Formats: sequence, C-alpha cells, structure tokens
Amino acid sequence: MKFKIFLGVFLLGLFASSCFEDESAKDVTLFNPLMINDFLSSTEIYVTQGDRLRVKVLAYKEGTDDAKLEYEWRLEGHGQHLDLGHSMILDTVINVPMNRDAYSLLFKVTDTEYGLTLSKKYNLYVTGQYVAGLLVADTKDGMTSDIHLVSSKNFTQDYNREEDKHVFWNVYSVNNGQNVNGLIQDMKNVVGRGFLELSIATDHLIEDLDPLDNFTVMRRNNDMFIKPFEGEMNVGKLGTSSSGPYDIAVVNGFLHKRTQYEEVITYGVGLVLSDLSDDYYITEYKYRSTRPRGYEIYGVAFDKKNQRFLAFPSIYGADKNNLRIFKRKSADGKLDPNKPGNVDCKYIGYGPNNTLYAVIQNLDSKVYEVWEFNLDSDDESADNVVNRRYILDQCPEIDKAISFSSQAMESILYYATGDKVYTALMTSEHPKAYPKFSASYTHDGITVSNEKITEIRVVDECPGKVEIPGEGGETETLASGRNMITVVTYNDVTKEGKVTVVPIRSLSTGEVVEDPKFYRVYDGFGRILKTTCFHTR
Repeated sequence: MKFKIFLGVFLLGLFASSCFEDESAKDVTLFNPLMINDFLSSTEIYVTQGDRLRVKVLAYKEGTDDAKLEYEWRLEGHGQHLDLGHSMILDTVINVPMNRDAYSLLFKVTDTEYGLTLSKKYNLYVTGQYVAGLLVADTKDGMTSDIHLVSSKNFTQDYNREEDKHVFWNVYSVNNGQNVNGLIQDMKNVVGRGFLELSIATDHLIEDLDPLDNFTVMRRNNDMFIKPFEGEMNVGKLGTSSSGPYDIAVVNGFLHKRTQYEEVITYGVGLVLSDLSDDYYITEYKYRSTRPRGYEIYGVAFDKKNQRFLAFPSIYGADKNNLRIFKRKSADGKLDPNKPGNVDCKYIGYGPNNTLYAVIQNLDSKVYEVWEFNLDSDDESADNVVNRRYILDQCPEIDKAISFSSQAMESILYYATGDKVYTALMTSEHPKAYPKFSASYTHDGITVSNEKITEIRVVDECPGKVEIPGEGGETETLASGRNMITVVTYNDVTKEGKVTVVPIRSLSTGEVVEDPKFYRVYDGFGRILKTTCFHTR
C-alpha cells in the first residue's frame, strides 16, 4: 500500500513539472560576427625598406556602430615588436631590417561593447638593396646621430629620372637597434679589393660598419687599433686616398694608418716623425688624389701644436711609415712649411695640376691666405714644395667663412658663410671672390628663408647626373662628379636640415647655376652633421 502511495505522489509531481515551459533557451543572445575583408588575393605582402606600406581592409560588425570597434596593427619577428597604428587602414613607413624571411603583420579588430576580437595575420617581406648614393648623418636630439642613404639621379649611376629618388631612412638605428652615441663629425667610405666598409667618428667614438650586412657595426674603438688606448679617445678626421694604399684616422692628434689592399681591420700605432719624435697634433690633412709615379710626397698635414706643415712621404721611400718634417721651401725661399708663422689651418683640399690648397689664417693680422703645395715635389732635390701664396684680402666675408671646398679640376676656392656661397678664381696673388648662391631664394612663387648654411662640398666622386641650362632654352645633362656642389642648410624655425644640389655651370670660371629651377633639394633631415658619397664598388 505504501508503495502505491509513493508511486502516485511521484507521478503527480512529474505531471505537474511538465505543465511548465522550459525558458532556458531564451537566455542565449546571438551576436553578429566580426568580419574582415582585405581585398587581397594573398596573405604575402612585399615592401621595400623605407617605403610606405598601405593595406586597405574593411572590418565591421553588422548592427554595430564603427565607433565601438578598435583596431590594432602590429609587426612582430626577427627581434622587432612594433605598434604600427590604430586605424582600420594601415598607412605607415616600414623601417625594419631587410630579411629574406617574413615578418608577421598582425591586424586585430575588437568589439569594445562585448569584448569580441578577430585577428588576421599577413606574411610581410621587407626587401631592398642598398645602392650607391649620398650618406647623410644627422641629429634630432642634439646628443645622438643617425645615418640615411639618398639614392637619386644626382648621386646614383643607374637612376635616370627625378622620380627614381629613394631615401633609406635611419640605416644605422634600424640595423643596430639604437642611434650612434654622440654626434657624427666625419664619415668615410672605403672600397678595397674584395671588401667594402664605412667608417664613422664622433668626438670620442670610431666605428667600422659593414654595408654588405645592412650597415651593422663590425668593430668599435679599441677593437680597431693594434695598441689599445688608455682613457678617453679624442677622434679627429678620417681620411683615405682614392687610389690607395692607406686608410687614415686621427686619434688624440696622432695619425694612424692601415692598408686598403686587403681587409686589414686594425690601425697601426701612431706615426712618428722623421726625427723619430712624436711631437705633433694633427687637425687637418689631405692625401693626394692620384698615385705617385715615384718618390713624390703623398700628402700634407697641419700640426696645430707646433704651427707647421708636415708631409706624407712617398710610399716607395725608406721613411714611408713616418711623417716627414719638410726639408725644402718654395722656390724663392720665402715660404717655409716649417715656419708659416702664428697661423691656424682651416682647410686642406685638392687644387689643380696635382696640388693641394691649404687655407690658413694669420692669428695676428687675421688675414687669410692659401698656400699651394706641389705634390710633384719629392722634397729632396729642389725648393719647390710650395708653388705660391694667395692673399684673400679681396674675398668678401672671408672672416665669416664656416666651410671651404675645392677640387682637382679647377683653380677655384669655394667658401660659405651662414647665408652665401662665394667662388674665388685662384689665378692672381689677390684673388677676388663673388657670391654665387644665397640660402634665401624664390622659386615658382615660393620663398625659401630662415636657412643657415652649415657645410658646402664640391662633389667629385658620386656617379650621378646633374642638369644645367643649355643653349636655346634646352637642358644639358652632365656627370655629377666635379660638376655640382652640395649645400647643407638648417632651419632653426622648422628644425629641418636640407641638402641642396647646386650645379657648376662651367669649370675653372667660378660660375655656378643661379637659377633655382636647376637646384635639387633633399629634405626631411634633422640638423645635418656630415655628408659623404657612398660607393658599392
């Protein structure tokens, strides 16, 4: 009987429960999915290093306001972890090291209302090849430096159109993970037998970079010298001879050299003088541009400590590993390289007919002079080491000159003040100079102003092209080498540095093209510290 009562109660409860509708399924909310359409046929994307990458996608969720969606683009891989942007469409410059393997380019969209996310991955290949061009060192913070490579019609052999221009930005920091510690004061590009190197120097740092390995640092400071330095290094000018055999660095005022004929990675000990002393401090020097035929001197240096000139002896002489104290004078005996007076040397550069121009200032009279050294002299057989002296008392604003330049193809001295470039024809004892370029000019109704010149250089080794006015309104194309000047400027208002290419209209006349139509301007830099031509062979 009890069993029947229990069974009846159970069946009654089961019947009662079946009278209620199951509401559990109605607690589920169905969301519209996030969607990404990228209009691409492949997930592989290729971009040249330094170029702008644009990836257009359409990310959405039906029924949801776009304002409730957030976007994120990231680049990952090969040591890089970069936030590229937070817009639906990616539009940014890609500046990471070139790599044969792909980076991961990640796009993520987030529904902020419900916390839903959707991601898509692309394989990004960063390609390119560093070609010949103009290397530009600059600073944006006044404490560190970076290097950029400009490839264009003016500086690169196979670039024939203005639109072929390409700038590889930040090639040092991109490939080394940080800026140069300090302000670059000199650079040199060495192309030897089977090797290619770029050396850079700040006031206390010297490094060798490998352009064949993305400008990565190969060696630094004491790694580059056979005898390590104790204490801080004070690095001066870097130099090289275009025809070999030496590569030179000045450290603590002493000259150190290494050969270019094979990949010698270390500089020797500081050169001693021909009297076997080391009593000198070099601030300016220049090697000859051509290999000597015999026992002619190989170059000239200025010893600021003793206010005298010294000679690089012939590479064939017994004293080839020393710096020579000059033995001879000028033909009239009045110009003695060992006793130029109370002077400072501002510049040594190439002159015509195998000569060097040395610009000096007499610290007593404040007069500027140019001594023309004869590199055909052996400093042994005759008094002919100095050809002549020029007095620059007919050169306007020479006392304000901040940069000088010259070349072996013409008897012209170029000098720049803060706002003008002058040319002086070196054919008389008192050459006259005339302004040929102004940092402020107007072109196509646009006025260029607030520009201050910081450096000029006659470009004699970049294998590009330059245009000058021809006859009948035509344009004539010349090789860049020896036919153009680079004028470096800085604008204190915009904090922008520029390189302006100014064509030389006619060699040996001092005439440059003064029509801004033929100038070519490369901008977007910080304060430019140094420029040099970069060769790959």
